[in-house]
Amino acid sequence: MKRSVTVIGAGIVGLCSAIQLQRRGFNVTLLDRRPPASETSFGNAGVISRGSVFPTAAPGIHRKLPQILSNRSREARLHYRYLAQLSPWARQLFKNANVEKFEQNIDALNAIVSLCLEEHQALLHECDGLALLRQNGWLKLYRNPESFESSASEQGYMDQCGIDFERFGATQIQSMEAALKPIFTGALWIKNTASVSSPGQVCNLYAQLFSDAGGAIVLDELQQLEQDREQWQVHCVNRKIASDCIVIALGAWSKPVLEQLGYRIPMVVERGYHMHYQSSAELGRPLYDVDAGYVMSPMQKGLRVTTGVEWGSEHSEPTPVQLQQVRPFVAEAIQITDELDPEPWLGRRPCTPDSLPVIGAAHKHKNLWVAFGHGHMGFSMGPITGRLIAELMTGSSTAIETDCYKLARF
Repeated sequence: MKRSVTVIGAGIVGLCSAIQLQRRGFNVTLLDRRPPASETSFGNAGVISRGSVFPTAAPGIHRKLPQILSNRSREARLHYRYLAQLSPWARQLFKNANVEKFEQNIDALNAIVSLCLEEHQALLHECDGLALLRQNGWLKLYRNPESFESSASEQGYMDQCGIDFERFGATQIQSMEAALKPIFTGALWIKNTASVSSPGQVCNLYAQLFSDAGGAIVLDELQQLEQDREQWQVHCVNRKIASDCIVIALGAWSKPVLEQLGYRIPMVVERGYHMHYQSSAELGRPLYDVDAGYVMSPMQKGLRVTTGVEWGSEHSEPTPVQLQQVRPFVAEAIQITDELDPEPWLGRRPCTPDSLPVIGAAHKHKNLWVAFGHGHMGFSMGPITGRLIAELMTGSSTAIETDCYKLARF
């Protein structure tokens, strides 16, 4: 008889976990209050980033505190009433902000990030979605020569991690992306990075792949998890689901669910916004305007501009100040006209103090598994996380060592 598993959370991490478990013989139910990829998996920059191996907790981060706490940074904004909730995470963050921990966390991120693209490619091939995939890298752009030169340390680490990149000057930038105005003095072209023209459509294809193979997608709201001897009871608003195993893949909403079960996780919500703009200019790949603090991606709908970090409660009202702040800088970089969304989109990224995801067994309960905490890399890491969870749950050898991602590290 097949073992049953309920995967709670239908973002890209939950979707990919459901697919991989289904393929290993589990009877899988995918549960969420909303249809698949209705939250952060829909609204991200669509980058499958090979170069994103740098944890937030870096040596010298304390020097940024005055600018962050005074809300003078376009890349980071703080809701002051969220400070108390932020404190446990911040304490752990500063413990990770030394050279030894920083380099350990780079190695751990590099291990999982290096597998993201090939896992996406395999799934996109299966669901005839490769037309959505661009494999031409992305650009990190610098307006100021000083900030470009200050990336030398980052470039050294990228070399060590096997990341394929090139340094560009102003002329090469214009040759690669002619639509950009000539305001950038330098760039890093991260070559072994890919991107998609619609993250939401990619997730919908993955959901269809799961459904077509007989998987059940249940739309209901989780109220409580209860372990009854060898089974789990999943209490929802409209039903109860009995399951042998549980996978919690709820992103930012994983923390309160696990707290009900006695786990304390120093994770915070980093909110982010996007807006689509109409433009007659065409971009070939996503761009990160480092000095201005935004990412711009060519999407099916238009140019999607995504913001940096806003620390605030997942339940508080949207405050898209950062979008307003970066729009003049976007207009300096490329021609834009109308806003194409009736209002800014808001997403919530689940961020750990070491910037590593949480993948594996929940150590206080039997048959409870977790897959969350991917920060700004959830879309990239979804397929490889699903594979790792399925390998761990079946006792198979894993694609990479997973101890550094376990829940018990907190």
